Order: sequence, then structure tokens, then C-alpha cells
Amino acid sequence: MSDLSAIHLTKQRRQQPKVGISACLVGERVRYDGGDKYHQLINDELSPWLDLQVICPEVEAGLGIPRPPVQLVKTQEEIRALGVEQSDLDVTNALETTAKQLSSTQCQAFCAYIVKSRSPSCGAGSTPIYDTTNQQIDNSDGLYVKALKTANPHMVIVEESSLNDIQGCRDFLEQCYLLSER
Repeated sequence: MSDLSAIHLTKQRRQQPKVGISACLVGERVRYDGGDKYHQLINDELSPWLDLQVICPEVEAGLGIPRPPVQLVKTQEEIRALGVEQSDLDVTNALETTAKQLSSTQCQAFCAYIVKSRSPSCGAGSTPIYDTTNQQIDNSDGLYVKALKTANPHMVIVEESSLNDIQGCRDFLEQCYLLSER
């Protein structure tokens, strides 16, 4: 029996909390390079207890797999999602449009969301922001997470890096069940 199983013995009859998750974390090969970022602990310890809703906002935006890598760049007036190797590539509008659509419709039923750290779409406070000379100047939220926070200010958003041990998973799971009871 899993360490987390004991937490839920009395909750087995309750509906599982609905939680969004970045598709790469469950092993879907949706990253820019055609790979994934499968997270063993999330899949083994959390997925049996949560109704995970798998989404890749970059694929939803039609960016394709594989695709040229992008990074967030602070221009004179705003932050843009620009190509790392292709300086004329700008996917900001596609990502922002999709992010606003998903966050205000499909994600409304989620009590929480597990996102991929450092992603230009999904990072939650860890996404590097570069200046126009390609120097990192800050960290921020990815474009999707920014839209999620605007549309769903009470949603719990965590990066997979905070779920790298049983205690982090246990705390997140308890939080999800408490939120879903509201």
C-alpha cells in the first residue's frame, strides 16, 4: 500500500478532485523536441487519487510536434514568446489566445493544476525572461499559467518540482481534496 493510500481510506467514495496537468508530465511526447518529462512520483502516487485532465497548451495552440523552441523575451513594452534559434518566430498571439480560451472554459472545473517548471507556457514563477540581447533578466509565469491565474485566481497551481517527494505529494493531495469539498 502506498504511503498516500492511508490518507484516502475514508475518502474512497468521494469523487476524485479534478486537476489539470501538463501533458509532458504524464509521458505524452508533446515537448518542442518531441520528448516528454514523465514524472514517476506524480504518476505513481497522485494519479490514482486525482482525476487528471491532461493538456498541452502549445499543442492546443497548433504549434506542432516537434516545433522550434521558444523563450519569453521582454521587448520594449511587453513579453513575447519568440524563437530561440529563429528570431523572426513569434508565437505569442497563438499561445495567449489558446491560454485565455482554455483557462476560461475547460479549466474552470479544476481545483488545481500541475505544470512543468521553466516552460514558456507552463512555468509558475520559474520561467526565464530574457532581454533582446538574450540575457536572462528575470523569472516569471509562462503565458498559460498567467492566463490561468487571471481566470481562476483561487486555483492552486504547482510545478512538478514541488512534488519530488512523498511529503510534497501528500500535502498537494490533501489540498486538492479540501478544495474539491467546497
